[in-house]
Amino acid sequence: MTRRQARKRVLDCLYEASMGKDMDDFLVQYEDDKQYGFIRNFVDIVKKNTEFCDDIISRYSKNWELSRIGQVDKLILRMGISEIKAMKIDKRIAINEAVELAKTYSTEKSPAFINGILNRAAEDGDNTGGNGK
Repeated sequence: MTRRQARKRVLDCLYEASMGKDMDDFLVQYEDDKQYGFIRNFVDIVKKNTEFCDDIISRYSKNWELSRIGQVDKLILRMGISEIKAMKIDKRIAINEAVELAKTYSTEKSPAFINGILNRAAEDGDNTGGNGK
């Protein structure tokens, strides 16, 4: 499994959890994959930093309440912010991967929306909540 495919699994897991399903039950199917550690760590970091990510999303999504943003877009944004702020992934890679997820799994306007918020978030020096541990 590639890192891009692993990110898709992270999105799947976060979506399942947002629907009230148990993440561990979902993740068990990937335990034998070489990307399991990456997937598990990424999911844990996004969950730990949800409030921090939502604060950043709210700050940069002008005229959009967090509650109005689609669930898939919110999850992709949380993933991108977590990669940039907590996991210290190069912002170009994190943003590109988030935009690619949005192109495939969200609406036509979502990639530009996600790109804009993540670019602003990447330029923001606020790492106070981004905890990658």
